[in-house]
Amino acid sequence: MLPSSFHAPTNGASRLGAVDVARGTALLAMAIYHGSWDLNFLGLARFDLLDDPLWLAARTLILGSFLLLAGVSLVLATDRGLDRRRFARRLLLLVLAAAGVSAVSFVMFPDSPIFFGVLHHIAVASVLGLAFLRLPWPVTLALGVAVVAVGETVALPLFDTPTLRWVGLMTFEPESNDYVPLFPWFGAVLFGIALGRLWRPRPAGSPRTRVGRGFAWAGRHSLAIYLIHQPMLFGTLSLVALGVGVEPLDVRNFLESCTATCANSGIEPAQCTARCRCVTEGLGRSDLWTDFINDRLNSRAQAQVDTIIQRCSAPN
Repeated sequence: MLPSSFHAPTNGASRLGAVDVARGTALLAMAIYHGSWDLNFLGLARFDLLDDPLWLAARTLILGSFLLLAGVSLVLATDRGLDRRRFARRLLLLVLAAAGVSAVSFVMFPDSPIFFGVLHHIAVASVLGLAFLRLPWPVTLALGVAVVAVGETVALPLFDTPTLRWVGLMTFEPESNDYVPLFPWFGAVLFGIALGRLWRPRPAGSPRTRVGRGFAWAGRHSLAIYLIHQPMLFGTLSLVALGVGVEPLDVRNFLESCTATCANSGIEPAQCTARCRCVTEGLGRSDLWTDFINDRLNSRAQAQVDTIIQRCSAPN
């Protein structure tokens, strides 16, 4: 059975409806963001998720809220002492879930797999966070600021090696669909621990409104929802894109780049569009598109690609 949350488990005596509702709200925001990514990737909408300041700020706020709540929940879960057995069971489930996410991402996105995403981070942060639970909250808050500052300003070639990229002090941004390194994001967990030490509300019952109870339920089952929501969203939207005949992002990007390069050589734009379309269709029929777009062609496949390009470039 999945735990009620992929944050620190809270027992019945210390469970707070406000924390569950906050986590459920963060889940909804995350689902909206992931749905927007899916729409963009599948060609159903155009969002500048990687460069638009508003989208970047949204990602930071959503991810930061999850990690902040992880810190708060860790304090609540250990308020009366650490239940080692429950903690170990939750940690094992987190590790298994993170490994599953990585495995799926390596299959679906081999050039941008998830090697240290939010689940990986929360698993590591849950262990590291235990060392900060009894510190005075101002000290923990200051350490959180320091972690963020180091993560935003320090970049060392030592951490470029694959085995240390999870730390976050790299000199470049790795290709990954979900990269949540220790620096600077552990700072958000420390902020949550400080908040949990400072803010000690009394346990409360379920929210009174139906909407509030819905968010609280989602917050109590956040790991399960996290694992299933994206496959459901992506699968459903993929069927929609297939039904309306919209091209995915990688095809659109290739066509734009190919057409521009062709036009720069002096060929008529309409002819360039036809040639580039011919290439994409030929690669698709030959099952070469994925390897081509991800630059994984062997010599035999490259020869097939060259033949397709030559055929599509030949005068009619």
